Amino acid sequence: MAKDDDVMMQSRMHHRGRGLVVIAAVVLLVLGMFGSAYILSRGESAPVVNVAPPIVNMGNTPVVDSIDTTATASQQVSPDLLVIDLHVQTQDSTASQAIADNAAVSADLLNKLEALGLTPADIQTTSYSVSPVTQSNTTCDASGNNCVYNSYTSGYSATNSLAVQLTDLAKGGAVIDAAGSTGTNQTFIDSISFTLQDQTRRLLEDSLLENASAEARNEAQSMAAGSGVALGKALSVSESYNDYYPQPVYEGVITPAASGAAPVPSTTLSPGQVEVSVSVSASYQIG
Repeated sequence: MAKDDDVMMQSRMHHRGRGLVVIAAVVLLVLGMFGSAYILSRGESAPVVNVAPPIVNMGNTPVVDSIDTTATASQQVSPDLLVIDLHVQTQDSTASQAIADNAAVSADLLNKLEALGLTPADIQTTSYSVSPVTQSNTTCDASGNNCVYNSYTSGYSATNSLAVQLTDLAKGGAVIDAAGSTGTNQTFIDSISFTLQDQTRRLLEDSLLENASAEARNEAQSMAAGSGVALGKALSVSESYNDYYPQPVYEGVITPAASGAAPVPSTTLSPGQVEVSVSVSASYQIG
């Protein structure tokens, strides 16, 4: 009986030993996957191993040595276009009457502008609107407390906005005077600007762009020569534009009226000069 007990004890120890060997092999296999191996002793906690894979960024664009320059070309010229923005505004208790009044004042203004030699192509309607005119008041009791704010519609306003373009700049003052004499405080000048016609601007900007581009390359060539390197092809070129428009100068001139009447003041405008500027930024490869 004792012999059988010894055989059973040896069998249990044999199986337990095989189990420990399997567990140890699994632990070593897992640790080996993380590139590290640790010897564990009883009573020690297993270390945490975090291994992040390396990050590799690969670009297709090689690094190129370059010289970067910026050049500007500018020129002052006389404007050949005058733009006058104005509007006719009328008010009445009803929207229909405000519209009718606005049509009458606007027609009077257009007749005066045509008398100055302007054509329909010179006058453009930029906006037209009809909106309520809102007023408000506050009423309080005798003690000055318990105040109530009241808002109500007192009428309607019609507004016709026009843009007048003049290639004959000398007529600018006459247009302003015509607007000022149309209606009773119903025609208003919003803005006056001296500028360039599209064709004039394109020709000038093309010329300045060519000059600025040549200057940018000359500067890059000088920098390359001073640095002892050779200047290669252009890698990138970009442009920007900047125009300066002077504010018009108003002058009141008294002109004699016919038949001995009191002299009538008239308006003249001084256009000044328009400055057009073009900047070019370029990057050139060097060898």
